[in-house]
Amino acid sequence: MIQEAALLSLAVLLSIAAWQDVKTREIDVKLFIAMAPPAFVLLYLNWGDPLYLYSLTAGLATSLLLRILCAGYADSIAVVAISTAPPVSFIPTAFFTILAGSTALPVTMVWLYAKNRNKPCKMTTVEKLTQICVSREEFYSSVKYVHTTSRLCIPFRKNPGDLERYDPKQVKLDAEWVKTAYGTPYLTMLSIGFVIYIFLKL
Repeated sequence: MIQEAALLSLAVLLSIAAWQDVKTREIDVKLFIAMAPPAFVLLYLNWGDPLYLYSLTAGLATSLLLRILCAGYADSIAVVAISTAPPVSFIPTAFFTILAGSTALPVTMVWLYAKNRNKPCKMTTVEKLTQICVSREEFYSSVKYVHTTSRLCIPFRKNPGDLERYDPKQVKLDAEWVKTAYGTPYLTMLSIGFVIYIFLKL
């Protein structure tokens, strides 16, 4: 019963963080502090189980890899919190959550296509599904929709920079409209994946 309460607490906190991620792309640090007690409870209850330790280690490695690839701190911390939950069979919890959350990708792609349909940017079908066309004013005024231009795509540009230090206002744009890499709210996908995990686990 204690473990179930800890898992549900994590799910609720992740869902709140996901909502913040969608709205502002910024997560209140207090949410991650609140995730610590249920995470420690899960660690205490499952410590010593070899399968659990394997899942935990895989999750921590995944979190580190995300940071190396310039993912946001919030995404990496969320993966650490998720990794404290016991695995589903032999699949590490972080892997399961990421895979389950990726089911939201098609919905995001359809939404992007609809947003790009009447915009003036010249875009291929693939670009309409994965990027977003914004005006120069929209680019400079908000990081809600964009983190970087397609020419500086993180983490695939030649000299990767830290997404946490990226400032769109430092990018000089000459065109009135620009194709940009959509700042996917990964925390939302992690939250969806963790809710799916909860349903299967409980």
